[in-house]
Amino acid sequence: MNALLFIHLIAIGIWAGCVATEAVLEIALEKAPPQTSGLASLHARIDRFVEIPAILVALLTGGAMLHHAAWDPLLQAKVALGASAVVLNGIAAFTVHRRLQCLNAQDMAGYQRFNRLHERIGIGCVLSIAGAIAVGGYRIAA
Repeated sequence: MNALLFIHLIAIGIWAGCVATEAVLEIALEKAPPQTSGLASLHARIDRFVEIPAILVALLTGGAMLHHAAWDPLLQAKVALGASAVVLNGIAAFTVHRRLQCLNAQDMAGYQRFNRLHERIGIGCVLSIAGAIAVGGYRIAA
């Protein structure tokens, strides 16, 4: 295993760990009042300081490794799933940020709108990341 792949795998692990942690927080605090739960603020901080940097490292290292990779159907599937995960997570991070802005502005209708959008996009994030990890793991093991 070369250093670039090692860094890529660490970044993917951090990213997936963030997504799992955020999913647990979202589910555990779903019924709590948003004004007192701290969920919106905590999720935005995780995105800004941990998840988005991990996504950027995964994107950059993955892109760098593509120059040396032999394109096969599995790699195409992995890249498609990874790209979907990056795009969906970017949209999800935007909804998290807007949800916090709405909460801070006491705009509860806006909060609920971005919360619902985040829930829907989050499903795609989880499935895309899980698929990319599964295909990538299979390619490494094969």
